[in-house]
Amino acid sequence: MTEKKKTSKAQLDASNRWNEKNKARKYYLAKRSMARSYCRVATKEDLEALITFANEKLAERFPE
Repeated sequence: MTEKKKTSKAQLDASNRWNEKNKARKYYLAKRSMARSYCRVATKEDLEALITFANEKLAERFPE
């Protein structure tokens, strides 16, 4: 029995071209997704430490 592919060759080629042209955006989206996934399973202490870290980075990167 043969399996049918759900994605056409043209769509795969288009996806590959987009990935090559948008490496930084793809990296950003992957890291954002990982951070959100981590927050779903993190303990209270983990989240408190993450908030402290985020506030430090926020002040560092966007001073008022």
